[in-house]
Amino acid sequence: MRRRKEHAKTASRRWIWVILASIACVAAVLAWRLWRTQRLELPYLTADSIAVLDMDSGRFLYEKESDTPRSPASLTKLMSLLLVLEDLSAGKLGWENVCTVTEQEAYALGSRYGMSPGDRFTVRQLVAGAAMSSGCDCIQCLTRVCMGGEDAFVARMNQKAVELGLQGTHFSNAAGLDAIDHYMPARDIARLSQELVQGYPAILDFTSAPSLTVDERIFQNTNRMAGYIPEVTGLKTGTSDMGGCHLVTTVRKDGRGYIIVLLGSNDDNSRYTETDIILQTLFEELRHG
Repeated sequence: MRRRKEHAKTASRRWIWVILASIACVAAVLAWRLWRTQRLELPYLTADSIAVLDMDSGRFLYEKESDTPRSPASLTKLMSLLLVLEDLSAGKLGWENVCTVTEQEAYALGSRYGMSPGDRFTVRQLVAGAAMSSGCDCIQCLTRVCMGGEDAFVARMNQKAVELGLQGTHFSNAAGLDAIDHYMPARDIARLSQELVQGYPAILDFTSAPSLTVDERIFQNTNRMAGYIPEVTGLKTGTSDMGGCHLVTTVRKDGRGYIIVLLGSNDDNSRYTETDIILQTLFEELRHG
């Protein structure tokens, strides 16, 4: 009887070890597959900074100089648009609210949608002009509508950057004009983009379209990726003397969301061709993952 009990205990321990070993093997396989999907193997790309973010897991799949602060140019408008959409969501602002353009706003520095003093634009049109046409004139109108002017709006932008944990970011203007104290790293831009598209997906109604007509005004998208690849849902271009050519791209593939940030590409064409290289590599990984 005693031997039988000892034999049963020994057999029980063996089964426990078999089960634990099986669990360990399964965990190792899952960990390996997770690690494999976390990292992309890419060829040499000319962009100064790159960040590829898996929005669902929050993990970066690829990074190159992603913590180096750079002049973000018009990618700044992603933060400006986030605050505008925040006010729209809170009911502090309405899509059909009308703004009468001032002379200072009409002739704002930087890229412009094109407006004249006295023109009347709805908030919806101003958002389209900022998100698609990268209009600094539209941004200036929105800063006045939201906060009474750019100074107060920029202070709010910096406060929001702190709230979001964007530790490498500082803004000195709302439109993205080059300045020594105006900078963002690629990693922060990816996180900001994630906050924007997940918190306010209405922005994709603008950024996914090659062109859009809003109340008889036509808005052309500066982002050539829009409408080119079905999986691309946006997001924004940026170009300046200090920053170079930037591109942020949001992607939806097989039910998962990704953000690709390229800062300082060699030229306008490079930011698109290199983004396409990353996209095709990502899609290939997903096919074999």
